[in-house]
Amino acid sequence: MFEISNFYEYCKKHQVDVIPYAGCPQPGATVRDHGYYAVFLDFTKIRSTRALRGVCCHELGHAATGALHKVDSPFELVERSEYRAARWVAENYLTAEMFQEAFATGYTELWQLSEYFDLPEECVASALTYWKERKCIDFEK
Repeated sequence: MFEISNFYEYCKKHQVDVIPYAGCPQPGATVRDHGYYAVFLDFTKIRSTRALRGVCCHELGHAATGALHKVDSPFELVERSEYRAARWVAENYLTAEMFQEAFATGYTELWQLSEYFDLPEECVASALTYWKERKCIDFEK
């Protein structure tokens, strides 16, 4: 399971700067300047620890995969970068085995899974969709 400490450990190990920045257009953003990465967190837009965990988890996916896009590039698709970051999160922190364990324990609704993993529903839904639709895993068995 994802912990905020995973985010900070990764950032420290890979020399990714973490910068609080009020006024960021999103709660979190990852940028690259040449070979250096930084994650900006707008704490004015992050309303709970669960939301912070979701933002950190997602931005870690961007930093780990390098799945970034230029703001004004007509050739790079935002959706592709977002998908790659979300896929990385699913493969590393919301694995099929973790979902199987949650389903076996009786957590089947999205809100229950969100509480189980202590991540926002959007993060959990994205990972669940990845495992069900892309990897064709049936958690109902």
